[in-house]
Amino acid sequence: MIRKVAIIVSSFLMVLGLVILSWGFRDLPIDERPEWMAWQMVLWPVIVLGLAEVSRLVGYVKKGLSVRADRFKIITHGLPALVVAVAPAGTFTNLFGPQSLWSLLDFPTAKVMAAVWLAFTLWTAWEVDTP
Repeated sequence: MIRKVAIIVSSFLMVLGLVILSWGFRDLPIDERPEWMAWQMVLWPVIVLGLAEVSRLVGYVKKGLSVRADRFKIITHGLPALVVAVAPAGTFTNLFGPQSLWSLLDFPTAKVMAAVWLAFTLWTAWEVDTP
């Protein structure tokens, strides 16, 4: 139970960290945020760490070990990171207003950090059961 609470709390802290780290970019208009750059930087950590993790897990399965996903971690950390990383620029600003803290999640910096967060979540969400 404590582990689940810690995972939930750390998920909220990650979103808060994205907002705080993006605070310095809040004065840029939406049209000056280079979304293509964010997308390029979003995809690389996910692809590279994903390929490394898949090859490692395939090796474990070939050795006869059981591999299972920590669905709770994927839901509580992966979904918020995925939403922030793939939401089009301006989504949070349009939903919550330009003066809200949540509008900071529209910046490329937040999207890149969310992509790295997603990559690390997917990287650590697998457990190998030994016989």
